[in-house]
Amino acid sequence: MIIDGHAHASGDFLKPESIIDNLDIYEVDKVILVPGELGSAKNYSLPNLAKLFPSNNVVKATNLLTKFVIGIAGTVKQIPKGNEHVYNLIKKTKGRAIQFIWITQQIENPIKYLNDKFDEWNFKGVKLHQCWEDYSIDSEFFSAIAEWTEKKNLPLFIHLYSDNQTKQLIEYKKGHPKLKLIVAHLFGLEIFIKHKFRDENLYFDTSTIQLISTKRLKNAIKFVGASNITFGTDTPYGKHNLKKNIDRIKSLDISTKEKEMILGENMRKLLNI
Repeated sequence: MIIDGHAHASGDFLKPESIIDNLDIYEVDKVILVPGELGSAKNYSLPNLAKLFPSNNVVKATNLLTKFVIGIAGTVKQIPKGNEHVYNLIKKTKGRAIQFIWITQQIENPIKYLNDKFDEWNFKGVKLHQCWEDYSIDSEFFSAIAEWTEKKNLPLFIHLYSDNQTKQLIEYKKGHPKLKLIVAHLFGLEIFIKHKFRDENLYFDTSTIQLISTKRLKNAIKFVGASNITFGTDTPYGKHNLKKNIDRIKSLDISTKEKEMILGENMRKLLNI
């Protein structure tokens, strides 16, 4: 089973037909979707920064640009509508798409929103993104969302902003070993390694090939094991991401079983599919 564990409902995944067609082309079973650019069918070209800086967490640099652009555009206000769009896609894709709901501080009473939408939509995970909004891991907002997902036994997928936030996340996770946490883009991997922190419910997302070097991916597998790596493409941010990212995992010098774990088995177990 192959599950794209990190993609957005735009570009190749904007419409039900294009979702199913693209999954079928690359023999992908399911995709996890969160909101993307509303109404946009554009797939973006990304420079291969990972190839230029294979030892570095280049997402720290792209975070600065993302935060600036999002702040100017005010795009965070579109997230609730984006969540609704994702839900509508879920209903029309015959079980091929899975919803993770994106929570922001812009949402009035986010815990009520989570409870209401969980009852209505039965989403399978929660996403947080520190580039889109300014909040800290030690904030009441984060702890409330994290505690809610832990109680529901759902995965929490987070895009971190800085090294300092990574350190705070490690401290939070130490006190919440049952929280199923997925760290986007291998962010802060080197800090996790330095602190020798890992647990059975801590996972690292592989997306995407332009941002994560194969060297760093191998370091992640060595540190937490293939059992705690989840496959993702971050579509539409990078053209032909499904093929490129699948090909990379298949080319790794690891066992077939380990490749299968990364490509989908780990996520399947996380979501109890």
